[in-house]
Amino acid sequence: MSECFHYIFLKNEKAKPAKDFNDKIFLRGISLYEVIRVVSGRALFLESHFQRLTNSAACLEQNLWLSLNQIKESISNLIALNDSQNGNIKLVFHIDGENETFLAYFIQHYYPSEDQYKNGVRTLVHQADRPKPNAKVYNHSLRSTTNDLIKEAEIFEVLLLNSMGNITEGSRSNLFFIKNNELHTALDTDVLHGIIRSKVIEAAEELKIPIQKHSIQYDDLPSFEAAFLTGTSLQILPIKRINSISYSSSHEIIGRLSEVLRTKISEYLK
Repeated sequence: MSECFHYIFLKNEKAKPAKDFNDKIFLRGISLYEVIRVVSGRALFLESHFQRLTNSAACLEQNLWLSLNQIKESISNLIALNDSQNGNIKLVFHIDGENETFLAYFIQHYYPSEDQYKNGVRTLVHQADRPKPNAKVYNHSLRSTTNDLIKEAEIFEVLLLNSMGNITEGSRSNLFFIKNNELHTALDTDVLHGIIRSKVIEAAEELKIPIQKHSIQYDDLPSFEAAFLTGTSLQILPIKRINSISYSSSHEIIGRLSEVLRTKISEYLK
């Protein structure tokens, strides 16, 4: 089943019917990508997403061939062509030798339910390393494996355990822990610099909540009081369990950070 959702996608800025979308393009070459949430026709934190695309390209010694304004125009066209004001849009810069392809299309989104925000979600640890964690690059093998685990174990997310024995991030999210009213998260060098992750760190600084960035060993997990995921679709989502370890989903710090993040989103969309 194609991940291209709705009726029309853009290929090199030209409109194409969804039936012509070919997912096999991702099996070869390099695919730099971003998933952007659209709210009331606005691409949320687009400038930050573009900066991360640029950083991902630099990590792989590649260059983007479209400007921020050109991407803005593509997103506006895609929204109008599909008559869809809300959802998730995926942008892909695909490089296969001398061939360069830009794709923009809606993907099927899933936003957590009110119950999941209130009670948290179940997660599972899986051993995996991202070769270049700071670059957002499509990894077909890892994505297939984690998707299968999520489906088979009936969990929300897979948390990655690297070869050094450190818990780093989720397969499609970033990860934070809380202990003694401090935030704990992995080193910047070990994870993708999530857009919402950066907003949460900003919020913590504004609230004067101390942040500890360090390697988090698997054996450290029981010592934390609470944990949460962050991401484009998730925003801030409490974790109620990692493997068999339970956490508080109603920690005061989660509520305070969520409130500040909602304000940041509202201000951006004004």
